[in-house]
Amino acid sequence: MRTLTKSFHGNPNIGLYGYCAEAEGKRILLLGERIPQDAEEEIAEALQATIHHVMIAGTPMPGVFLAGNANALLVPAITFDRELQALRKLGLRVMPFETRLTCLGNNLVANEHGCLVNPEFSDAEIKRLYELLKVPVKRMKIADIDTPGACVVLNGRKGIIHRDAADFEIEIVKQTLHLESLEPASVNLGSPYLKAGVLNNDEALIVGDQSGGPEIVHLEQSLGYLEER
Repeated sequence: MRTLTKSFHGNPNIGLYGYCAEAEGKRILLLGERIPQDAEEEIAEALQATIHHVMIAGTPMPGVFLAGNANALLVPAITFDRELQALRKLGLRVMPFETRLTCLGNNLVANEHGCLVNPEFSDAEIKRLYELLKVPVKRMKIADIDTPGACVVLNGRKGIIHRDAADFEIEIVKQTLHLESLEPASVNLGSPYLKAGVLNNDEALIVGDQSGGPEIVHLEQSLGYLEER
């Protein structure tokens, strides 16, 4: 297991520019274009993943727009046809999802047990998410923020959540996603928007380079990476 600190073009919000996934049993990292090559190579080695450059809705920010679980990778309906084709060629189960809340990476978090979404999703959208992801879907705010996807990061059955999440919110997330543990945390010296500052899979943790030492150790412990060393 490895932990790296990185920024892209001086921006520590590395999670906006990448999305970790699996396709046909292989780890892949979907990265926006114009990421420095030396950073790409080190991250790919740590994650043991193959990098594929993608654009979503004409932007280099797959982490903002992509979300899902093993049953489907959701992309907003504003994704261009050529972008959809590029994702499907990788063997991903790509499903366009029609909504005005197009930043799916921020507006929902899902695994193979459940899905938590922005309370503004309509009943029809909730039904469609259930059909696509094949798990129960629950509306939820975290720390009075409408975007649960921005506030939660998972690694298997462990997770981290917005530093100001209430105890009852932590319990709801744990029960819905069937997590063993879920710890309040921050990244990049206090930011509660965890997804923006993290790229991770079961091999490695990549965090924004503004993160402090104690912050990084807490992320490693909470997500279970130190247990593997």
